[in-house]
Amino acid sequence: MFVWKTEMDKNHIQTILIISEDAETVAVWETLFLQKNCSVIHETSPQNALQAARLIAPSLIILNLNVSHEEQISLCHQLRRTTRGTILHVSPEREEQEIYDYYLAGIDEHFVSPLNPMILLIKSMAWLAKQDWMEMQTQSIRTYV
Repeated sequence: MFVWKTEMDKNHIQTILIISEDAETVAVWETLFLQKNCSVIHETSPQNALQAARLIAPSLIILNLNVSHEEQISLCHQLRRTTRGTILHVSPEREEQEIYDYYLAGIDEHFVSPLNPMILLIKSMAWLAKQDWMEMQTQSIRTYV
């Protein structure tokens, strides 16, 4: 009988999907994530974002759209159904109930804009590290007889 634990690839590239219409903010976030060896995909519409999420299965999704509360809730639900990755939501200050609705819809963390890009980067890297750690904990030990 042989037993071994496979090692995770320490150099794998995390994929970040940014869903935002704010090109200036996206450019800043993209620069920061590229410096951290992440691959960044940017979408401006909910339909294209859903399609991208299905195709690339991103490790992290940053949602920063200026659409109605109901549309964002629907998008959060659909994104959660398509990916196991982390969903970070950025929006102007909202009422507690609206933020609670986002969490019920599947987001992992909510941020109030305007937001310091470094805060988002640090929190994003923490979520990605947590995902890596969870993956390592659940990675199977293969047994062959």
